[in-house]
Amino acid sequence: MKRYTFAILFAVFAVAQAASADTLRLRSGQSVEGVFLSADTQQVKFLGPDGQSKTYPIASVEGVTFAAVPMQPAGAPAPKPKPTTVNVLAGTSIYVRMVDSVATDKSHAGDLFTASLDSNLVTNGVVVARKGAIVHGRVIKSENARRLTGRSELQLQLNDIVINGAAHPISTGDFQQTGASEGANTVKKTAGGAGLGAAIGAISGNAGKGAAIGATTGLGVSMIKKGEPIRVPSETLLQFNLNQPARLPVAL
Repeated sequence: MKRYTFAILFAVFAVAQAASADTLRLRSGQSVEGVFLSADTQQVKFLGPDGQSKTYPIASVEGVTFAAVPMQPAGAPAPKPKPTTVNVLAGTSIYVRMVDSVATDKSHAGDLFTASLDSNLVTNGVVVARKGAIVHGRVIKSENARRLTGRSELQLQLNDIVINGAAHPISTGDFQQTGASEGANTVKKTAGGAGLGAAIGAISGNAGKGAAIGATTGLGVSMIKKGEPIRVPSETLLQFNLNQPARLPVAL
C-alpha cells in the first residue's frame, strides 16, 4: 500500500512539472476542475471551482493533469522591457504648432502661450510624446518698435510638455525674430487654412542668431517692415531645440 501511495504521488508531481492548470481525476471516473494545492502520503488538497478547498484520500485519486505552460526556447533572449523614462539629448528639435497667437503689439514678457507637438518626439526609436501633445511656453521678450523708427523684437521659449496627463519641464533655446529695415524679407506669412500660417523658426540658444527660415506653402507673402509689429498667429509652425538634456516619461 505504501508503495502504491508513493507511485500516485510521483505521478501527480511528475505531471505538475510539465504543466500548470489543474484537473483532479478520481478513480470513480469523476473529474474536478480547480487548483492543485498540495499532497502528502494520506491525501491530496485541491481548490474546487466553488472556491472551497477540499481534501481527497490518496487512494481515491487517479491523478492530476495540468494544462501545458508555453516554454521559452532554450537560449532565446528575454524580451527587453519597455523603458518608462528616457533621456532626451540636448540639441533635440521639437516642432510645435501654435495654439495661441503672440504679437509684439499685444504680448508682454512673461506671458504664457500654448502650442502642440506637430510630430512625435522620438528618442532612440522610443516615442516620448505623441503628435498633438500640449506644450507650454513663455514670452521672453516682446518689444514693439515705435512708429517709423526702431525694430520690433520677439523672443519665445518652451517651458514644459504634457505627457501622460502631467507637465514635465524642458529647457529650450529662444525663438527670436527681429524686424528688419524697410524692404527686408524677414518673416514670410502664407494665407490659407485658419488664416496666416506657417513660418518655421530656426531656434538658437545664442540670442541674436534665431531667424525665421521661410514659409512652407501658399501665396500672399508679406514682409515685416521697419516699425511694424511681429505677429506669430495661431497655427504657426515653430522649431525649438533643447539646450539641455531632459529626463522624460514615455507616452503610454
